[in-house]
Amino acid sequence: MKKFLKIAAVILISLLILFLGTLKYRNYSANQIAIPKNTTSLVKISVDEILKTLAFNAISNPVHYFKSDTGKNVGRSFKRIDHGLSIPANLYLYTIKDQPNTSFFARFKIRNLQNFEDFLSKAVGFKIKKVSNKLNYAKSVLGNVAIWYDEKSAAVVFSSQIANFDAVLKDVLNEKDFKEMSDGGFSQLIKSSSHVAFQENAQLAELDFKSGEISFNGIFNTLEGMKIKSGLNSHQPANTNHVMNFWLNADFERNIKKEFKLKNVVIEQDSLVKYYQGNIDMEWINTIKQTDSIITYEYNDDFEKVQKVTLQQKDVPNVLINISADALPLKNYLARQNVIYLDSGVVNKSVFPLYQVFVGGNSKQLTLSTTKEPSLHQYSQKNNNFLALNVNFKQLNRQVSLPIISRYLESLKYLTVTAQATRDKKIAIQGKLEMNNQDINALYQLLTTL
Repeated sequence: MKKFLKIAAVILISLLILFLGTLKYRNYSANQIAIPKNTTSLVKISVDEILKTLAFNAISNPVHYFKSDTGKNVGRSFKRIDHGLSIPANLYLYTIKDQPNTSFFARFKIRNLQNFEDFLSKAVGFKIKKVSNKLNYAKSVLGNVAIWYDEKSAAVVFSSQIANFDAVLKDVLNEKDFKEMSDGGFSQLIKSSSHVAFQENAQLAELDFKSGEISFNGIFNTLEGMKIKSGLNSHQPANTNHVMNFWLNADFERNIKKEFKLKNVVIEQDSLVKYYQGNIDMEWINTIKQTDSIITYEYNDDFEKVQKVTLQQKDVPNVLINISADALPLKNYLARQNVIYLDSGVVNKSVFPLYQVFVGGNSKQLTLSTTKEPSLHQYSQKNNNFLALNVNFKQLNRQVSLPIISRYLESLKYLTVTAQATRDKKIAIQGKLEMNNQDINALYQLLTTL
């Protein structure tokens, strides 16, 4: 018996070493790729790390993964997908100079050409165009995803903009003007073991799917024109039972000639900054009812068009925005620009037509709210964060009666984001998105809502 256990232990250890060695080799091979010389930023998706995390979570929670109907449905849906691509341990997406900042390119090896084309045409509904005997082109219905491919490789772009990416996709496919990724100044990203990582120059952000939460952090450049206060920041205490809380302690540079246009209303940024005094906060408390005037037209007995006004109640968010400012001259400026009406104390409906917004405050605070005369904020808490955002998704689902949206928010519980100024004048952001089920991996919970 002891001999058998020793043999079994040796076999298990050998298999574990082989498994870990295979993962290490896959990770090494995935990083030995070339990228365009004019790459401006890089995104790394650690496929093996994600799968490893999911596997360990499944071992810890076998009932949820293997016996629930949801788990079976998710498993079957993945098994049906054969995209025909060879997926490495790490996927890399990159932005390219002189291309839109929101356009990410990638190059994949094709494992099975027929399966790949079947996936494009049947699974995702792409239109395929045969350019030559070996070169092919495919794109989404909207045109924001485009692919050039041959028998061995495919070049893909994912973009929020619709543009002609043909020339750059051909260069990516043929690896024209490429260099080794290790020579591109992305050493921090390559070393990162996070599930998703992003790097642009000295900016780095990382995201991980954990049991019951998604955590993320990053170091970013300070936004142009923003001046972050050093030391402790005073702010309104966050009420975790509210739908949302947000606050920002920061100044903005003056003498910036920029205009904001809302239909026929023009607001100058320089004029707003002139009166602004370094703090803005907002809270969405719950839902309230507002009575609104609905104007319709009817014809009387003389066939004359007559205006008819009816009152209608509707649910609106109970929102309060508070701005620290030299409030009296700021109100006068906004009134001159027809943004607000001082006599009635409301925001011009042509500026914000969704519901009625009231203007209030005192000489030091300007408030915009959906209720009359809300309580002014008291800045009684202090910490090193200059920004914070909290969203209670349980409350959000109760307040928003939109089944299409609520379906995707069901697995979410609470979002927390904070930001601090670093010594080298950058911004350090940390955040956590909590899920309803604290035991199951967050990515798996998100996938079950699709």
